[in-house]
Amino acid sequence: CTIFEDVKHGEWYETAIQYVYDNGIMSGSNGLFNPTADITRAQLVATLYKLEGSPEVTNFKAVNELVDVEADQWYTNAVCWAYNAGVASGNQTTKMFNMSSFVTRQQLASFFYNYAEYKGIDTETRADISEMVGADQVAEYALDTMQWAVGTGLITGSKSTVNGVEIVDLKPTGTATRAQVA
Repeated sequence: CTIFEDVKHGEWYETAIQYVYDNGIMSGSNGLFNPTADITRAQLVATLYKLEGSPEVTNFKAVNELVDVEADQWYTNAVCWAYNAGVASGNQTTKMFNMSSFVTRQQLASFFYNYAEYKGIDTETRADISEMVGADQVAEYALDTMQWAVGTGLITGSKSTVNGVEIVDLKPTGTATRAQVA
């Protein structure tokens, strides 16, 4: 990747980052992509919004219903589009979108699942994740979407070797990085 100084040739994410940059889906700042930085909820919905072609937003219901979504901000159209489309929601108890909160891997699965449903993509695929390390940490709300994300290959888990045995750790409560999203 010749665009970003911090995306080295041959890294596992190089091609994906080049793709999202070339297609206007994700960008960097000051010559850096920050591939290992955690992605926030606002950044993720902005990415999905750009993937969708940045459609015109005329319904700003999220600004009225969620206390931390402000009008005329860099994220406003993206959050309102995602909220209206059912791709993302806020916390119904706190009435907040939690803009700057980092996205967990189980939340990422839910965002992608909701986006797939919005696009009319088949969401029937499921994987048995019960043998994966961390499967018991998946929140009830995310179990179905995490099974779908693993079944489709969107989330594969982190592989490592422990005492000579390869394990796959789902890390559902771990954060998602910009490179993983790309």
